[in-house]
Amino acid sequence: MAEEKSNGKLMFYGLLLIILFFGLIGVFIEAEGWFFGLELAGMLFLLLLSLVALGGYKGRCGERILFFVFMFYIANLVLVWFFAGPLYLVLLFVALLGFVMAVPRKCCAGCNTCVPPSPPVKEEPHSEVFDTPVQLEKKVAVKHSPGKYVASKRGKFFHEPKSEWAKKITKNNQIWFENKQQAYRKGYKAHADVA
Repeated sequence: MAEEKSNGKLMFYGLLLIILFFGLIGVFIEAEGWFFGLELAGMLFLLLLSLVALGGYKGRCGERILFFVFMFYIANLVLVWFFAGPLYLVLLFVALLGFVMAVPRKCCAGCNTCVPPSPPVKEEPHSEVFDTPVQLEKKVAVKHSPGKYVASKRGKFFHEPKSEWAKKITKNNQIWFENKQQAYRKGYKAHADVA
């Protein structure tokens, strides 16, 4: 998500550029000859670049242009120090402050050269790791103490207790028999699963 560029930051950049511009005018106004000509050309170039950067600040890559403006101001101050003698520390500090503030981020808002963010990766849920394990019911050997055959109170057939049909009968509906004859006397028929 692109961050909204603030007007306060733009005004601060403008203030820094005004300080640098008028400070460098004071440096080379007393100069003469080729030094004056080079500084005048450099100052006009920096003024034009500063106006383009401030005008396009909220648009495409305006802050990156400001980065280069402050970099050129630092280079200009170093060249003035190298060729003219004195180092203007206040102006150098102002230029370094603007330079650090305008260092390009990973991506500027609305810039076509930026790589679009990659879509979020869907991850599998990690419930296997973080959920408490569910205790599986242990199969208990069925003990058929009530009898050898079972039937439903609502049904017509009796079954062996280990058959699938017998397992479907709820405990409340179960009728148990000791032998087949007992089930026949109560009116039940043997199911196909009874041997």
